[in-house]
Formats: sequence, C-alpha cells, structure tokens
Amino acid sequence: MDAITERELGSGTESGAAASLAERLHGFRSLGDNCEFGFVQRYGGVEPSGLLRFAYTPMEDLIRGLRCGFEDLGAPGDLHLSVSQGGTFYCHSRAYNIWANTGQTPDSITPETLLDREYGRLAHLKRKMLDELATGSHIFVRKVAQDEPQADFDRLAEAVWAHGPSTLLRVTEAGPDWRPEPVRRAGDRLIEGRVRRFAPLDTAWETDLEPWMHLVDSAWSLVRGAPATELGEGAFQPAMPLPGGLRRHAGRRRAPGFHGFTRMVDRAAFDPQAIYTFAAWIWIPEAFSGTRIQAAAGYARLSGLDADLTRRSCWQKVWASGHLTHAEREPVGLAMVGSRRDHFWSAGACFVRGPIPEQGRAPHWPTPPKPLSPRDLFARLQARLG
Repeated sequence: MDAITERELGSGTESGAAASLAERLHGFRSLGDNCEFGFVQRYGGVEPSGLLRFAYTPMEDLIRGLRCGFEDLGAPGDLHLSVSQGGTFYCHSRAYNIWANTGQTPDSITPETLLDREYGRLAHLKRKMLDELATGSHIFVRKVAQDEPQADFDRLAEAVWAHGPSTLLRVTEAGPDWRPEPVRRAGDRLIEGRVRRFAPLDTAWETDLEPWMHLVDSAWSLVRGAPATELGEGAFQPAMPLPGGLRRHAGRRRAPGFHGFTRMVDRAAFDPQAIYTFAAWIWIPEAFSGTRIQAAAGYARLSGLDADLTRRSCWQKVWASGHLTHAEREPVGLAMVGSRRDHFWSAGACFVRGPIPEQGRAPHWPTPPKPLSPRDLFARLQARLG
C-alpha cells in the first residue's frame, strides 16, 4: 500500500460538475415518504433545511396537512419522542403522523431539552415550507410506489398547488434495466422521472445515487431551461493520479476473508468538507467464488456500487464516495471478500473530487487473460526445458 502526499493532489478547487449538481440539489424539497431524498442531497454535498427532509410521511396524512397548512403541527401536546431500534430519538407529530429522525441519542441530550428544541425547529420549518410553496421557488419531490393509486398523487398535486405555483416531481422505479433518460413534463407544473430503485424503507441511507443525480439534473434543466450538467469524462477534478491500466487482484490467504487492494492516503492532503469518489471497471472470472467486491474512498463511506457477482466475464463499474475524515491515513481502491483461490481484474481506476464517478460506457479493453490450466503449465515447462 502506497502513501499519497499533498504533492500528488490537484489544486483543491471544486469542479464545475460537482458545483453544478450541488447547486441544483439545493433547489429541491422532499415531500416525505421516507428519508431517502434527504440522503441523496447529503451524498451530493448539500444540507438544505426542510420540514420533511428526514421524515416518514404517509400520503393521506401529507395531503391532509397540506390542505390545512399543517395548522396543528407543533401545537401544544402534538409532539412526542421515542427511541428507535437504531438508538436515536424520533420526533412524532400526533396530528399528521410525521416521524422525523432527530439524529440525537439519549446519552447526548435530555428528552425535555430536545422536545423543546423540536417545537421551535418545526415551527420555523413549517413557515419556511409554506413560503416556498407559495412562491414556487423550489421543486417538490415525492416518490410513488408502483401499487400506489394515481388518484392519490392527483390529490397530493392539488393540495400542493393550492398554496402556489410549485413544480411537483413524481418519481417512480424503473427496475434493474434503468438507463439515463430525461425527465418528462406530464402537466403544466408536473414532471415525472425514474430511478433504478428506491432505498429500503428501513434503511433509507442505502440510496442508488447515480440515477438520482441524473434525475435531479434533468429535472432542473427542464424546469429552469438550463443546459444539462456534463457528467462524462473529465467532468470531475482528479483528486490524485492512479494507474489506469489492466491489473490483477488476487487473494492472499487460504481461508476466506477480507483482502484490500488500496492505497493509504494522508487525509491532511484532502479537503475535509469535500466528497471524493473512487471508481474502476472490473472483470470477474467465471470461477470466482468470493462473496463481495467493493470500492473504498476513505473510511467514511457515503454511497457507492458494489460488484454484481452474477455478472461474469464482462466489464462492470464499481465505485464508492466518501469523506476523508476518519483516520490519519485513509484507504482508496478496491477490496474483496474471498480466498487465495479468487481473483479479479480491474482497469480505468480513477479518484475524483465529486459525489459520483464520471459517466460513460465501458471502455473497450481487451479480455483479461484466462488462468493457465495444469496442462498448459506443463507444456510451457517442457518447452523451456527442451
């Protein structure tokens, strides 16, 4: 493992593509469902405030709240706290069945202090949301499951538009065959787009980030009449040089376990506020018996895409994004769970300053060589000896 120093890094300024995506993410507000879009914004490098950004909000309660301007939200006795299985306080509105993760743990704050703070915070965010609805200054996002009736979303749209001329983005799942596609206009103030999959309800942080970034960029372009952000080769500033040629990665131990193929970099050479992404194309042989191939961009991983182990003898992209803030030396590169019987190939490795890898089709690298059979090895040995 090699140590990377500041001399090998770029200038440290934000790239145009990363800045463009962050600016556009600021222009969206979540209409609940769960916390997924809040994490999309976080993984894109922004932390806008929003009443429903990190909230579970059932459709019927959301519609009812919008129709009355959430008049009873934060009224005396409306809010109460409970501790989730993850060990954090959730704040629940009895009036509208809104559950919001406070991010606070019982050992960090007293329930009385937190509840008092939540009453003040929600009062401010409610006023802010109603102002944003009235001015139409933001695009409001709601995910819709395949089995959710269209009539429910139509009622939601009416409740939103009763406050002002806001644009509503309806998001559905496309499935594993998703490809980047433009958002389409379905009405005067209604647009629709798709992502590959939604995050699980109970683990909303497990976002499929690349489709969301395409969706946000396309929606903003359509509504604001702005050009799409260029996300192809060279879109993001290189964070350090990496060899991009064909490389073989093999396990080193007989027993199955974790094997890292990373460089350890000095975190002091990187901006602690920036998001960095490592990406590479990998080729998994048919005989691979390991259980995971993944990327690393520091210990504080935000998002990424592991290898699909069902795809063999073809190129596929793996990547991870994160902050380099956890330890003095942070890992950047690839890893696998397997044994010394397992190996895979990589090519096109890069490390950039940005929330997702550069977009594009798999380059046309040659097929990696297959391992030699015992017969081939014996034949080569005979040729050398004789």
